[in-house]
Amino acid sequence: MTLSEARTVVSELALAATGSGTKAWTTGRRRLEAYDSRTWLLLDEASRTFSYASSAAVTGQEEWLKVDLAEPTGLVAALTSFHTDGRIRQGATRALADRGGTLPSRALALRLLDHVPQVRAEAHHALLSTLGPSDAGAVLGVLLTGRGRQHAPAALSAVRDALLGRSSVNDLVETLMRSDDRLVRRWAFGEARDQQVLTVERMLDVVRSDPDQHLRAAAAEWLLNVANTEQLHELVTARSVEARLAAVTYLPDDVLVDKDLVSLLLDRAARVREQARWRARRRGIAPATYYRDQIGDAALAPRSLAASLDGLAVTGSTDDLPVFIDHLRHPSAAVRTAALTGLSLLGQTDLVLNALETALLDQSPRVTSTAARALVRLRALPSRAEAAWASPQPWTRRAAWRTARGGGSWDRVEADLRAAADTDPQVAALGQSGIRNWLSTSAATTWAKLSDNQHKRIQTLLASRSVSEPTTMAVAFHARIQLQPPG
Repeated sequence: MTLSEARTVVSELALAATGSGTKAWTTGRRRLEAYDSRTWLLLDEASRTFSYASSAAVTGQEEWLKVDLAEPTGLVAALTSFHTDGRIRQGATRALADRGGTLPSRALALRLLDHVPQVRAEAHHALLSTLGPSDAGAVLGVLLTGRGRQHAPAALSAVRDALLGRSSVNDLVETLMRSDDRLVRRWAFGEARDQQVLTVERMLDVVRSDPDQHLRAAAAEWLLNVANTEQLHELVTARSVEARLAAVTYLPDDVLVDKDLVSLLLDRAARVREQARWRARRRGIAPATYYRDQIGDAALAPRSLAASLDGLAVTGSTDDLPVFIDHLRHPSAAVRTAALTGLSLLGQTDLVLNALETALLDQSPRVTSTAARALVRLRALPSRAEAAWASPQPWTRRAAWRTARGGGSWDRVEADLRAAADTDPQVAALGQSGIRNWLSTSAATTWAKLSDNQHKRIQTLLASRSVSEPTTMAVAFHARIQLQPPG
């Protein structure tokens, strides 16, 4: 949600709060409760934002002094707590006291961040005297999302002290770790770690299945200091990439034995394989030799073969070029992609460019995309993409566009115009957005002289009117091309 959209929302809610009945208040409450903490902060900001053309959404004295702050839904008091006048916010904050639930809790949490001391004091009294684990998630969600605000550190400290003074750490952590808000869950994990209340098995559960990769990584690193050898060994084979990465980086040599380290050289994740190669070299294990041995195994699974080729691409030498060439026609797209990467890193320029040009016609979008990126990196001429432009495969034509525009200047313009005329909507959209971006950012600094042939090609593309008329005329102006009026 943008600030402009937030102004619209808060204006609609303010209209319901000041001029409607219970039905509208109930609907507004449900709408407000559905928003996340970030949106609440945005609505609070939007409610007091004004410009020369419009006043703030929640402002004025007469109508807001008449509203029913005691109505049962709490919507009116919550909206009034957004008011531009600090005294009115203070009164609304007082009215929100002793009301449980998400809406009053979030509204009061916002006022803990208020710039007026009296309003903050009222929110402190109204909220912290009764705050318990059930409403802690809503309050912490707002404060953690707004933790960059001036009064957030003091508010967070006060809320923490209030919660720990009223409930046990275990109960609080277990409640907050079930929150849908990842910031709240991270805060709870940090408290649990500092208070040492989570068991090793609970941390292993986080490593195994938590949806937040930050928590998975933090739990894995924490386990390194408290788990026994058997529990630490589980990190090596965990589904979580963060756990395996922590294992290969931090586990001592007596826990991460050579057999386990070598298995990580073929890990599913590239960043784990990279770290495993660094660890292997420190032990005197040559990754390139290991990868060559694996590639020679006819029974090796395609995923492991692709990982071996990928590793050999960064650890091997030009002597390994035949290995990559032999796998360019492998049935697995992942293997072909890895072989193409190795060839582009180690091969001679002509050999590489010819192979990459052929790979643009591959049946796999993954392979064609890899080939296009490599051709751009090697500064290939746009002519290398001519066969790809004629392909019936949309992903191949998309790769041709990426390759042809890689040279910048007028090559970029020609490729964008060519893509804009494509029959595939996605390719056409890439070309159209590309040419608009060029006009916005690069047209004024594109001074290279067009060759006669490229001048004719761009003129023909512009004449097809594949982009809007204003865009067509703008490109023609910069290219010094005279166009006939349409129709």
